[in-house]
Amino acid sequence: MMRVQFQTKRIVVCGLLCAIGVVLGGLLSVPAFPLGVYSVKISLANLPVILSGVLFGPLYGAIVGGLTDFLQALLFPKGAFVPWFTLVSTLFGLIPGLFFRHGEKVTFPRLAAAVVSGQVVGSLLLNTLLMVWLYGLPFWSLLPTRLINQSIMIPLFVVIIYLLVPLLERHGVRFPRQEH
Repeated sequence: MMRVQFQTKRIVVCGLLCAIGVVLGGLLSVPAFPLGVYSVKISLANLPVILSGVLFGPLYGAIVGGLTDFLQALLFPKGAFVPWFTLVSTLFGLIPGLFFRHGEKVTFPRLAAAVVSGQVVGSLLLNTLLMVWLYGLPFWSLLPTRLINQSIMIPLFVVIIYLLVPLLERHGVRFPRQEH
């Protein structure tokens, strides 16, 4: 019975994180056009996606990441839907989740490594390469603006999540290892 309650709580929390991510990415984001096209988004949409990976592991992080991006594209379209971006969005939850898949304690260095890894692979590398491939944007012109964006967003994500995790633990949201 306890396991069923925890599974239900985990699914509800992931649903709420997904909804928060959709609102943050769809309504409360600022598109930037440094090269004359939409190539950088100033948004906290990845925050709940990363948090789901940290709290519940890579599978739930990936699901929240993919659903968040898909629902953003459906509810707040900013152009044609490109499933490759949704696939990359799963990595924003999956990669940090790999750092916490056994319910490891959230320490600042581990969290920083998890967020940096996910954002570098997903945003700086793959999303940048997708924009070069799909839209013909020049890689070396696009990379500096995306580096500046991530140099601000990564520390912000790390600090906010580091402060949120103990608060969520106090209110009954637990790590995967503690479900037994």
